Formats: sequence, C-alpha cells, structure tokens
Amino acid sequence: MRKILYSFGFLSFACALTAADKVKQERPNIVWFLTEDLSPHYLALFNNGKGAETPNVRQMAEHGLIYTNAYSNAPVSSAARTTLITGCYAPRFAGSFHRRLQSMVMPEGLNMFPTYLRQAGYYTCNAQKTDYNVQLDKDAWDEIKGELNTWRNRPDKSKPFFFQRSNLLTHESKLFFDDDTYRNVKTKNDPDKVNVHPSLADTKLVRYTYATSYDRINDSDKELGELIEMLREENVLDNTFIFYFGDNGGSLPGTKGYTDDMGIHVPLVVYVPEKWKDKIGKEYGSIETDPVSFMDFAPTVLNLAGIDVPQQMDGKPFLGRNTSTKENVVFGYGDRFDELYAFNRCIRKGKFRYARNFIPYHTQSLFAFYRYKQTAFREWKDLYTADKLNAVQRSFFEPFGPEELYNLENDPYETRNLVNDPQYKSIVAELRGELDSYLINKADLGFFPETIILEEAMTNPATYGEKNKWRIKSFVEIADLQTTAYSKDTEKQLYKALRSNDPVVRWWGLTSCVYFSKQSSDLKAEVSKLLTDERSFVRSRAMVLLSMYGQKYAKKDILTVLDNAKTGAESLLVLNDLTFMIENGLIKPFELKMNDIKEECQGVDWRLKYLNSFVGTDNWKDRWKMIYKEEE
Repeated sequence: MRKILYSFGFLSFACALTAADKVKQERPNIVWFLTEDLSPHYLALFNNGKGAETPNVRQMAEHGLIYTNAYSNAPVSSAARTTLITGCYAPRFAGSFHRRLQSMVMPEGLNMFPTYLRQAGYYTCNAQKTDYNVQLDKDAWDEIKGELNTWRNRPDKSKPFFFQRSNLLTHESKLFFDDDTYRNVKTKNDPDKVNVHPSLADTKLVRYTYATSYDRINDSDKELGELIEMLREENVLDNTFIFYFGDNGGSLPGTKGYTDDMGIHVPLVVYVPEKWKDKIGKEYGSIETDPVSFMDFAPTVLNLAGIDVPQQMDGKPFLGRNTSTKENVVFGYGDRFDELYAFNRCIRKGKFRYARNFIPYHTQSLFAFYRYKQTAFREWKDLYTADKLNAVQRSFFEPFGPEELYNLENDPYETRNLVNDPQYKSIVAELRGELDSYLINKADLGFFPETIILEEAMTNPATYGEKNKWRIKSFVEIADLQTTAYSKDTEKQLYKALRSNDPVVRWWGLTSCVYFSKQSSDLKAEVSKLLTDERSFVRSRAMVLLSMYGQKYAKKDILTVLDNAKTGAESLLVLNDLTFMIENGLIKPFELKMNDIKEECQGVDWRLKYLNSFVGTDNWKDRWKMIYKEEE
C-alpha cells in the first residue's frame, strides 16, 4: 500500500465526526455507481494523468481508497453482473453465457445479496439495469427500476439503504457513430491528445473514437457528482460508502467481450465516510494493489453492513472486519458472447496473468455482430486485411494458441506473451495447475456445450456440476493435451477420446485434434466416423477437422447437421464452426435463411447476416454494408 500522490482541495466532501459509540449503533448506507464498459486504462487517475479526467472520482479517491487491481471476472455485462449479484464464480451454475437463452437457477440455498440486506432492515433500490443470467430473486429489491434519487423513497428515513446506479453514458454503443457524425461532430476532448494503446493502429478514426469515449466518461463523472450532492443535501453522505467502478472492461475495440486484461480490469474507487474510517483501518488516499474481483463485492457489502457472508458465496470481503482470509488471486472467464462461442479462462496472481484458451485454433477476431458495430473495429479488420498492422496490432486476428502469460507489471497492455520463454516455464506450470484445480473444484460448466446444460442441467445447474465433477476433470485432461508436444501418447489419448461413449468427451477430443491438425491426420478414419454422430456439435467439429485435412463440404452437408440439432444453442454452435470454416477458406460460402434453421435462438439472425455477406463478394467494404444495412 502507498499513499496517493495527488493533492486537491476536498470541497467539504464529508461532514463532522460522530462519537464512536453512535457508530456502533449505526449501519452505513452503501452506494454502487457502475459505469458501463470501462477499464482503468482510460482514466487519468489510474495512468499518471493520461486519459479522461474525472474530478468527482478524484475527490472520492482523496477521501477514500483506490484499487488498482480490481477485476470484473467476466468481460461482458450479464456475466459480470451475475457475478456481482451472487458473489459467486458464475460458470459453476452456467451464469456466464451472454446473454442468457434461459435464466439459470441460483445455487441451492443462496439468495441475491440485496435480499440479506433487506432482511437486516436495509432499503434496497436499483436504477435501472439488472441484466442477470439467473432467475430474479423477487425479495432482493424494494425498487428495481428507479432513478438517480430513488434511495430517497424509503418510507423510514432512519433506515439504512443500498443503492445501485448503472450509468449508461459510457456504454459501448456510444461509440457506434456513423461516418456523418465522425466527419461533422467535434468532440470536447482533443483527439490529438488522447492516449492510444499499442493494440490499435494510431489512425484519425481511432483517435476520434478515444476522444468520444473520453467525452462520455466526463459525462458519467458529472452524474456521479450530482449523486454525491444529493447525498450531501439529504445529510447522509457522512454515513455512506460509495463504490465507483466499471461493470466490465472496455470499450474500445478488443477490450469488452474479451478476457484480456483490458476486458476484465475495471477502475475501483471507494469513498469512506469519516465516521467509518477507523473501522476500515486504512489511510485516506491509499492505493490498494492487492487484487479484488466482482466475486468479492457482495461479501464486502454484507461485511460492511455487519451481516454474515453466506457460505455458498465464492468471494471474500476486502473491506471491514474479517478480511484476513482474502486470497491475492482472481479468476476470469469468457463463454458465449451473443452469437460467438468462446471458452477462455484466466488467473491473475501477483504480477502475472495466465490465460487458457480452450479453443486455441480460434482467433479473438472471430466475428461477433455487436462488437463490429464500432466503425473503429471494422477499420481495424480492414487494416489487417490490407497488411497494415504491426505484430502487436495483428495478433488479435491470429490464432490464440492454448496458453498466454504476461507480466502486467512490465507489460500492462500485454504485448509480449511469455508462455514459450524458458525462464517462465515453472511459472506457467504452476499457474496452469492452479487454474485447472480451481476449474475442477468449482465444477466449471463451461466445459459442457451450452446445449447440454439446457437439456440436462436446468433443474439446478450448480448441483448438476457437482454430480458431474468427475466428467469435468476428464474434459480438462483432454483439453490440456493442447499444452503438450504432440506424441504417440497424445495420439493414443485422443484416439480413446474419439471413441468415448460420452459425446462431450468426443467433442473435446476433436477440439484438441483440430489444434493438432498438422500432426493428427493418422486419426482421420476415427474422425470420419463422427460425421454421423448422434450429436450435431460433434459432427460439425469433425467437419472442421476433416476440412483442414482437405475434405470438401457444401451447403447440403451443413443443413444435414443443422437438421439434427436438438436446441437453438446447438444450432448456434454448429454455425460457430461454420464461421471458422468460412473465415479460413475451408468451405465455399453459401446462403442460409432462417427457415433453414430448424432449432433457432437469439443470435442466429446475427450469425446468418455475417455468413451470407461472404456470398458473391470478397470486398470487405461491400460486406460491411450488407451486414449492417438495417442498422444505418
């Protein structure tokens, strides 16, 4: 911990101290002010003056704490907010798929944390966004769709309150401007003075996008100031903790929606009222460097309110009493983002972030409709196609590889993957083992295709995971073959997986075979048998591998697989494989219509828009117009 170096006037931010015995009888009010899609990398407060200025957040920091290593666990709204409201590792109850195709059941015996606050006498209110992937706990909120001043509605003014405000002004969609706006609307922040990060090309459009984002950050800070003034006017500021944080990372291209550090790293500043300072035991203006995550936020609120933290929660308190058990490690996860299936997990421990990409032959850039609505995102793709990016900027469009390791202390923008550097071999092995153990211990349901969860686990996903922990362990073992050199032993284990009675084992065997496509051709005969597998997600993954071996497929083959799908999620998974094949020139593009998809779900329409844009043109400018013509 070190003292913050800034020196600014505090402008009467808090009221006078009260007697210690009165504090014992009181419970603090707690406010969460969430800014949408925001990484600390965009704030001057966190970057030695480089980034958007936030004077109200800065004042909070002078009378509170700055957390430099706060993480949202998931890089997109619904998965991150599900983590927040439950205090849990969301993949253990399939709460990490964005957005939900069906709402998941909470772990047995657990409520959303505001319920415990209400039971203890708190007035709980939300303004306005919820966006949970779990079934709503109807006892959680007194008011769920309020406004900035909803906390004032509590009938008994002596009652403590918990208030959550989601500020939408920084949302990713604020960067979906058109060419006319770009050319004719000036930003308040000077594009020439923004801090462009190394992952993006330094173009006029990128600078304009940064400046627009800075403008929106300034706007959200103003609303924070309005809320603080309301609390002061109501004479409750002196008894109110205020948490300012991003709801996930973002929102320039390559951040939100991806489990890189900028996708899950969020700013966190906590204002500590004077009367509670001694109980917190930290100096005002302190910088807290130990990692905390959204799993810890609910336990922290309950802890500050003097409420026991339920054992079912996975997080630990980081403020108040009983914080000694907090571990200095955080975990991140990414599953489906709209129509795009990804499966990434990571661990941040000390200065290192280790990432495990379980579909290692994919690129991060595999198309997602909502992400590419940003003009700057499409320009990034165009520059890659024209071979005008450097190695760091190009890496987004190249295969993940199974593992990544970054020293965030020296390389905060993750420009150098250390995973193959011999001097870090032991660190890679240690973090891989720790991550694997955690995923198995938590019964991470991300190892199951989403369709299996929807078909088999909906009574209680967390219980289903516990009962199938032994299967998850076997999936991890097959997937971890990707982290080893291909050998006869590897081939033997993959052969066994391909012949398994468990379709998910077969699917993981195929996934690892695809990664080893240049070495695994001796398994072609076994792979070919899976073209008639009972499950479509197995058939389509077999098609991916066989097409890499040179086998040709056409529309009729894909339609046969789609006709066999049991759920919309299975259709979407097949279309994900088809997207990989088309993007890599493994199958000739063809048109698909919605009535070709027997089992539909949310996201299928977006996927078809993209796939159909490959029919009849190789020009990306024309493709963008086809994909987004209805959006203009």
